[in-house]
Amino acid sequence: MHDLFFSSGTGHSMMVLAFVIGFGLLLGKLKIRNVSLGPIWILFVGILFAALGIKADPLFLHFIKEFGLILFVFAVGLQVGPAFFNSFHKEALKLNLLSVLMVLLCVGCVVVLSVTTELDLPALVGSLTGAVTNTPGLGTAQQTFYDTVHGTFLAEVDFPQVASRIASAYAVAYPIGILGIMLVIVLLRHLLRIDLDRERDQIREDAGERVVSRAFEVVNPGVVGRTLSQACASIEGGFVLTEVVRGGQMLPVSGDPVLEAGDRVGMELQQKQLKMVRIIFGREAGGQAGKEEGPQGLIHRRMTVTKRALNGKVLGELKIPETFGVTVTRIGRSGLELVARDESYIQLGDTLMVSGPRDKMGGFAEFVGNSSGELDRPNLIPIFLGIGLGLIAGAIPFHFAALLHAVHLGIAGGTLLVAILTGHFGPKWGIATYTTASANKMLREIGLALLLATIGLGAGGTFVEEVAGDGLWWILAAVLIAVVPALLTGLLARWVFHLNFYQICGLICGSATNSTVLSFAEERFGSDRVAVGFATVYPLAMFLQVLAAQVLILLA
Repeated sequence: MHDLFFSSGTGHSMMVLAFVIGFGLLLGKLKIRNVSLGPIWILFVGILFAALGIKADPLFLHFIKEFGLILFVFAVGLQVGPAFFNSFHKEALKLNLLSVLMVLLCVGCVVVLSVTTELDLPALVGSLTGAVTNTPGLGTAQQTFYDTVHGTFLAEVDFPQVASRIASAYAVAYPIGILGIMLVIVLLRHLLRIDLDRERDQIREDAGERVVSRAFEVVNPGVVGRTLSQACASIEGGFVLTEVVRGGQMLPVSGDPVLEAGDRVGMELQQKQLKMVRIIFGREAGGQAGKEEGPQGLIHRRMTVTKRALNGKVLGELKIPETFGVTVTRIGRSGLELVARDESYIQLGDTLMVSGPRDKMGGFAEFVGNSSGELDRPNLIPIFLGIGLGLIAGAIPFHFAALLHAVHLGIAGGTLLVAILTGHFGPKWGIATYTTASANKMLREIGLALLLATIGLGAGGTFVEEVAGDGLWWILAAVLIAVVPALLTGLLARWVFHLNFYQICGLICGSATNSTVLSFAEERFGSDRVAVGFATVYPLAMFLQVLAAQVLILLA
């Protein structure tokens, strides 16, 4: 018992770490005006413990810090991977370009402060990572400094001063990053004279990309007597034909029937295509496709892909309409709903919207699995192999003429990159990368908790001294980094790119990787459109901020 409380062994260190995380999470439940600092309280509890002289073994903390960082960034990458490359198309590309601009403006603020003040660049990088609430960036900055100056990150054990200074600046800047982004969003609403009702109406008008189910009646003489494929040849963009009903009988879509007056054609299409399709067929039918039960026995079901053998298979190659007599109309994946095309691939955990006769559904459900219990088994192979490959990728040197030292992605950047690629391309390579939302969140939250606790315990011994010295400058730096880039990006997004206010809120929150302000904006302005913008830019912003923290340290 004495050794547990007063030694510096593994048991004592683990006990201290557990109490820091436990008390931090309890404090994270506190809210002021429905706003909470969340898990960042773990960092402050760790600082308090260390300041009171409650210490843990430095080598143990070093290992746990790296382990927590790896777990956190890999879980994030695996979660966003399936939708990552979709963020570079159409409207999403515009949002991501603005996100890149905001990250570059934050970096520019750091460079300007470094040149015009006496603040050292490593501490400013701590302010940067705190102002944009990017904990992986903090871990990367600490690692890069020791790798560059001492040749190994293990040098942190013997020379903890710089890591402590970077972490102290981060701790000071983090709350300012939250409050600063909140201030920017509120300020933008008043500066731009935003009418929330008008913004909501605009969202509904601009929802052309949303996939909808509709039924149309053939009354246009121009398509009567033509085959279904001929009638649909002029429709631009992706769509899926789900049904053709004539006189109470359902005709097989795959047979390309010749259309007659009064036929009912069901489709899955984008909302922006509705006007054109109405013109082609004549009018929209009174009912709409996609209802749970159709009048001719046609039903629509959601089924989950749980057969591992189907992971990475291409829909067209499976010949589903011919074999099972049903049609897959949509694919749900990572919060996105995609139109199911012949070239679309499916992966473990996908939710398929299926249309067809009731008596055909059982056979197709057996084919895809549709058993949630099958998804409860964890896929550990891609996680551990992915982490191993990520560490290798992070160690690869990249040489640039402007830098004295080679650039490495590091354990955070390399692991994040491999996780994103694994999440996106894994199913195409036959790798089952699916993890349940709760399992992914557990990995992510454990990694973040371990990382914050070890950073706090490492910084707490000198925190008061560091803040007493340069604390005021760190606060001013954090205000500049958090507020100016976000405000300029928001104004540019509105005045030049004419983005909706809800998109701007999501853009700013995602570019600052600030989920706390995301919750604030959703609750204050009442729209899930903010979360859409956040999810669109978050992966790229996270990756760039981790990389930027490393490059700035190399310039120091």
